[in-house]
Amino acid sequence: KPVLLLDPSPQDLAPTWDWTSKTGNKRSKPVYNGRPLSRSLHHKVAPEDQGEKWEEQKFVFVDEWTCIACRNCCDVAPRTFCIDADAGRARVFAQWGNSEELLDYAVQACPVDCIYWVSRDELQVLEYVTRDRMFETGNSLPCSMAARQGTGGGLLDPFSMASDFQAKLEEEAERRRRGGQPQGTSASVTEMQQRIQ
Repeated sequence: KPVLLLDPSPQDLAPTWDWTSKTGNKRSKPVYNGRPLSRSLHHKVAPEDQGEKWEEQKFVFVDEWTCIACRNCCDVAPRTFCIDADAGRARVFAQWGNSEELLDYAVQACPVDCIYWVSRDELQVLEYVTRDRMFETGNSLPCSMAARQGTGGGLLDPFSMASDFQAKLEEEAERRRRGGQPQGTSASVTEMQQRIQ
């Protein structure tokens, strides 16, 4: 399911990033800052716990709409996954809190395949669109089991939401590059509008 998402604004895509505690972050609408919301412990992984995904700088992401809160991931890798108290679904709070072997096992042990290995640029957009939608719905998620059976409403796809958000970022970057002109307008139309005013 993961798709390549490249933020059009140049930024640091290192495997570790500045992180602030989530205290109080559910009271205000999230703001996209180009950094993942989870904490990264990539730099603290012991050499014997590193593997191919660590070398590739991959990170884990939970699709909270698909998650059934079985706690398998939390039991396997408790220093990486938790059940969010408000949404009641699994979430990554600390990237690379456990060894790559345990993280791989957590991904494989998920009964609904809702945990994905993603790149840093994918992670920051996926986590943002998830938190943004969660804020809009008051952390209220449909029952994923009922939705899978067709009785609980549809499940949102964070990868589609991330692609849509990415397209908006690219559109905004293009608009800024053109000097702030709305898409589809030429300089002569903009000049004419200014003369009329």
